[in-house]
Amino acid sequence: MLLIRYSNETDLADITSLISELGYETTENEVTSRLFKLNSNPDYHTLVAEIDNQVVGLLGLHIGLAYEFSGCYGRIICLVVDQQYRKNGIGKQLMVRAKEIVIEQGGSAIILNSGTRTERKDAHEFYINNGFTAKSTGFVMRFS
Repeated sequence: MLLIRYSNETDLADITSLISELGYETTENEVTSRLFKLNSNPDYHTLVAEIDNQVVGLLGLHIGLAYEFSGCYGRIICLVVDQQYRKNGIGKQLMVRAKEIVIEQGGSAIILNSGTRTERKDAHEFYINNGFTAKSTGFVMRFS
């Protein structure tokens, strides 16, 4: 049975593995530090998908205020489902819960950025199949 819930400290190893699966090598200590900061801020929501006591999906959501329209919106910062569990509706259920949270906060939109790497093609199809429209190009400026 699939359970969508907020993350807790027992999820750290699974979350670390999922973030690495996204292509961002990290350690459990780094994830612990990040999640402490994120989960201490009420504008951030860390959701996990659990099957048989194993975390198989992760969605990081930020609620932000908009300049270009009245109200707020949600930004999906991180979304990943364990490769062995993809194509089973888990990502969709994480998105449904994220949308519920955004609506509860008075939001009217969800946005996200996704890399343009070839291996992201399936993710892009997933977003389009779940109501997103490809609309913008993202840019990054790193300082360190």
